[in-house]
Amino acid sequence: MTVESATKVIATTATTVATAFVARRLRVALDTRPIGHVPGASAACEPDAARAQYRQHRALPWRVAHHWLGRFALAPFRREPRVTPLRILVIDHGPGGAVAAIASQAPRDATIVALDPNAGMGVLARLQANRLVGHELDHRIGWVNGEGVTIPSAAGVFDLVLTAGALHSWSDPEGILREIRRVLAPCGRVVITDTRRDLPAWAWVAIKVVQRLLMPTALKSIDEPSTSIRAGYRAPELEWFAARASLPRFHISERPAWLILESGFGA
Repeated sequence: MTVESATKVIATTATTVATAFVARRLRVALDTRPIGHVPGASAACEPDAARAQYRQHRALPWRVAHHWLGRFALAPFRREPRVTPLRILVIDHGPGGAVAAIASQAPRDATIVALDPNAGMGVLARLQANRLVGHELDHRIGWVNGEGVTIPSAAGVFDLVLTAGALHSWSDPEGILREIRRVLAPCGRVVITDTRRDLPAWAWVAIKVVQRLLMPTALKSIDEPSTSIRAGYRAPELEWFAARASLPRFHISERPAWLILESGFGA
């Protein structure tokens, strides 16, 4: 056998092996694609995972995503400014990236309340906000430890209620949406974003690849973000919760891997 023939055989064999390996990985990923709703524990329950999420929120992709979310949530108030200062509630704020984005983009006289059931996450989120937007904005944020199903507030207080990536971890989504409806001002706005369980096959495969190659060990150990996606909802399910909670004039849009619910002003 000549050197040229040997090279071709080696190249063909390597290509075949690589193709078989990739095909097997794709098949495994597709076989684990979510079918039904599977509740899972929040990453906040694991200290190492919570700290990994905290570090993630400082990365550029997450900062860009949170900046976009802040602009999206506040857009109607920019088009039609209010005479009175905005009152904003962020539910289940997590590591604080969304709170920091809202604080940096909201009017200077806005009041922001950040609510989370995990006291440790509240400490991390405050550090995050100080790191990303500075101490001069921190005084505008009230950090509250509490459950979304019993928001410690009078009725009709908040002009904007926002939650990002928390819906799938709620044991009573309808109850929390009803509570959000209670504290929402008459012309208020609700924005909820979360994982989409029925995401396209290509998006699921891409997420599995990113999880395997790029996710911190602490998050891979609890199978994140796959666990959150399996615990997520489909648009018709979220529509049912919103209707049962009597959210005003709501609209649900589907993105490649997540859902967005808008309700009230600007929806």
